[in-house]
Amino acid sequence: MLQKNNIKIKPLSIGVYVGLDFVGDGLIKLPFIRSLRQVFPKSKITWIAGTHKSEFKRSLAPLVKGLLNEVIEEAEIGFIGVNEAKFSERIRDLKNFFYPPLNKRKFDLLIDTQTHFLTSLIVRTIKHDYFLSGCASFFLSDIKPPSNFKRELNLSQRLVQLSEIAYGETITVPPPPLPLEKKYRDLAKAALPNSNNYIGFAPGAGDTRKCWDLQNFINVAKYFENKNRKPVFFLGPKEEKWLKIIKQKLKQPLFPEWGKFKQRNAKGPALVIALAERIKCALANDSGTAHMIDAGGAPIVKVFGRSLPGKYTGLTPGSITIDSRLFGSNNINAIKSEYVIKKINGFLNEKKI
Repeated sequence: MLQKNNIKIKPLSIGVYVGLDFVGDGLIKLPFIRSLRQVFPKSKITWIAGTHKSEFKRSLAPLVKGLLNEVIEEAEIGFIGVNEAKFSERIRDLKNFFYPPLNKRKFDLLIDTQTHFLTSLIVRTIKHDYFLSGCASFFLSDIKPPSNFKRELNLSQRLVQLSEIAYGETITVPPPPLPLEKKYRDLAKAALPNSNNYIGFAPGAGDTRKCWDLQNFINVAKYFENKNRKPVFFLGPKEEKWLKIIKQKLKQPLFPEWGKFKQRNAKGPALVIALAERIKCALANDSGTAHMIDAGGAPIVKVFGRSLPGKYTGLTPGSITIDSRLFGSNNINAIKSEYVIKKINGFLNEKKI
């Protein structure tokens, strides 16, 4: 709880500033949202996407039902990247210093989740009683961390630390399962009825430069299919072309988001999370789908090339990262499928699956 003159107070209203939320970004922030609601159960929490839209008002909305009270998008607060911003947008940013944004709304606690100094200065113009920001080692923040504070490298854990600083105590984020509507778990059970032997594969990524070659995923899936494991492929709309390729090279791959299970009333991240609750483990690139699987509580073997494992590793206990730098390259395809198979085998044996 917030401290004022050594007296703990409870914020009735909390504003949380983010620049934007794509699917992957939002899922990284989900443990933070859950931790904030855990320690401030009666507060009204307003999520403020300052420069762009937020998936918490769209595909991720089912995941924050009961956690966020309000989501504001494109609030015109905060600097857009230097190369993206137009002159008119720069003028708009400067106006925030003279005209309080959000129609002068005020929050008991205002949390800034990003660390760009100029943006933090602008965010700080939102009316508030207390401002919490890790920018410039908490220089602008009214609430300071303890003297022995060490910022986590992992982005999800780093955000949870903001909740801990606001609350004044260490927080244990509730583990999965997440609260989901029944329809998602019903469809997941219909698609994967026997949750004993499934291994998930997520070969796609929004940034295709992060993708391990599809043939590598097929090689790994084929090995485990020959060991009587059931390969479950998570494919997004942009990866539909891979359906035919995978079907030709494997005996009985499963595609629970396609075919007869492709329904309008139960799809998207919430369905993937429900499916992840029914698999033993998964192999994935650094992607939004990997974050969904992590949110479902399935341990992930995640392969990395360009991005750094420490920042984007999932929080599920037992998850494994394989960094191409171990093989002297930041090219993800320097990782051999035989090495991944060995790691998954070791994981499965260790867990006695």
